[in-house]
Amino acid sequence: MTGSNTVETKGQQLLASWRWWLAPALLTLLLALVFQDPFAGDWDALDYAVLAIKGEPSSMILGRMLFIFTNHVLWRASHALFQLPPENAYLLFKYAVIVESPLATIAWWTLARDLTASVRAATVAALLLALSPFYIVYSGQAMTEIPSLLLLALALIIHLRGLRAGSTMMVLAGAALLGLGVNVREGVALFAPWLVFAPLACGRRLGRCEVIITLSACLVFIVCAFGPFGFWWLMDIDHYRKAWHGWLELTRIESALHPITFGNMGRLLFFFFITAPLALVAFAVAAFQEWRRRGLSPLLLLGVVGLLANLSLIIHYSVVLNGRYLLTGAPALLPLVADYFLRAETTKWKSERRAFVIVLAGIFLTAGICAYDLWPVGSVYVRERALAKDYRTQLALVPADAVMISGTQTVAVNYWRGLGVGRWEVIGSGGTWPGEKLPQVIEDYLREGRRVFLDADPRWWANSGWQQSETQLLISIEPRFRFRRISDTIYEIRPPGDATANDRPDLKQRMKAEG
Repeated sequence: MTGSNTVETKGQQLLASWRWWLAPALLTLLLALVFQDPFAGDWDALDYAVLAIKGEPSSMILGRMLFIFTNHVLWRASHALFQLPPENAYLLFKYAVIVESPLATIAWWTLARDLTASVRAATVAALLLALSPFYIVYSGQAMTEIPSLLLLALALIIHLRGLRAGSTMMVLAGAALLGLGVNVREGVALFAPWLVFAPLACGRRLGRCEVIITLSACLVFIVCAFGPFGFWWLMDIDHYRKAWHGWLELTRIESALHPITFGNMGRLLFFFFITAPLALVAFAVAAFQEWRRRGLSPLLLLGVVGLLANLSLIIHYSVVLNGRYLLTGAPALLPLVADYFLRAETTKWKSERRAFVIVLAGIFLTAGICAYDLWPVGSVYVRERALAKDYRTQLALVPADAVMISGTQTVAVNYWRGLGVGRWEVIGSGGTWPGEKLPQVIEDYLREGRRVFLDADPRWWANSGWQQSETQLLISIEPRFRFRRISDTIYEIRPPGDATANDRPDLKQRMKAEG
C-alpha cells in the first residue's frame, strides 16, 4: 500500500464517520464562542498581537515564529483588504484560534480512532478533550495552546500512518510537522521521544533501513524545530540577540521570585487534575491493562509520552502560576483512557452501546461538577484581566511620553504603546520591578525632566502573593515624594520640593481595601 492510497482511504473513512466527530467539534466551537475571552486572552496574547502586527518574533525561548508570522500574514491581508485597524487586530487572532479549536478536536478524534480502531473510543477521547476546562478557556483566546495541539495531532497522525504503511515520506513529513509545531509552542518538543520509540511500538524491526529512517526523522525534526530560531539568532535580525538575552535575564529574575521546589509537584498535579480529571485518575490502571493486553502499543506509548511531558514541566517555575501548561501532554493520555473506559464498561454491561452511553454520562457529570466549582473563580480573573482593553482611557489622561507605574496593568501600557497610541515608558511589575531601587529610579526620571505617574488603583496592586512586596514598597516610599492628583486613581509623582503638588494618594489605606 502506498502512502498516497493510505491518505485517500483514511480521508474517506474520516468523512464517512462524520456523525461521530461532528458533535464533539460543534461542542468545542460552541464552548469557545460562549466562553471566549472579553479581550485577547492571557497577558502573553497582548504581546503576541503587537508582535504579529509588527512582524517580529517573540523573545521567549525559540520565538514562536510560525504562530506569530502566520498571524502577521493574516493581519497584513485583513488590513489591506478590509482596513482592519491595529486596535482590532486581536479579534482577528482570537477568532482564528476559535476556528482552529474544532479542527483540533477533529484531529485528536482522528488520532484516537487510528490508535484504538474504535469510533466510540475516539468520540469519548474527543469529548474528554472538548470538555477540559483549560481547553475550553484557551479555545477562545489568541494564544498558542490550541494551534500547537492542532499541529501536534496532525504530526502524530501522519507519522503513525507512515509507519504503518511503510511510507518513508509520510514518516519524514510527520517529523517535519512536529518540528514546525515547536515554532508555535515549545512544549511540542516534549513529544520528540515518539519519533524514536514509535517504530518499536508499531512492530517495526530495527534493521539498518529502519534505523536510518528513524535518525532521518529525528534530523528533520531538529532542523524544523530549531532552524528558524537559529537563523534569526545567527543573522541577529533587528538586534534579536539582545532581546533574547533580555528575556533570559527576566526569566532568571522571575524564577527567583517563584523558586522550583518539590512542593511544586502538588500544584502541578492539581492543575493536571483540573485539565483532565478522569484521565489522571484512570491512567495508571489503563496503562497497566494495555500493557497486559498488547505490550508496548502506539496507544500506550503516546499516553506515556504525554504523561512524561506534563511531569517534566515541574522544572519550569510558571507551572505553579498557570495550569494551561498542562495542556501540553494531557490530550495524549485521552485515547488510552477512553479505550480503557469503554472496554471496562463493555465487559461489565455486555453491550458496547450501553457502555458508550454510561461513559458519556460520566464525562458530562464530571464536566458539570468542574464547571460549577471552577468557573466562578476563573471568571473573576478573566474579567479583571480584560480591563486592559479599556486602560487606554486611563492613558489618555497622561502625556504620551509619560513614565507609568501601573502594577499589573504594565502589560496594558506596553500593549497600547506597541500599537503606536503613545510612547510611554514603564516602571514595570513582576520581573522588571526595580525593588529597593524604586525611589532612585523615580528620582532619576524626574531629574531628566520626565513626568512620572502612579496608578494607585488597588486592583492593580495585590497586597498578597508575589506582588505583596511591591505594594508594601510603594506604600513605604509615599512620604519621600509629593503628588498631584490627575484622576481618582492616577497621581503625578513630583520631587519633594514642588510646593504646587499637595495631594496625597494615601496608599496604605487604598491597598488595605485590596488586601
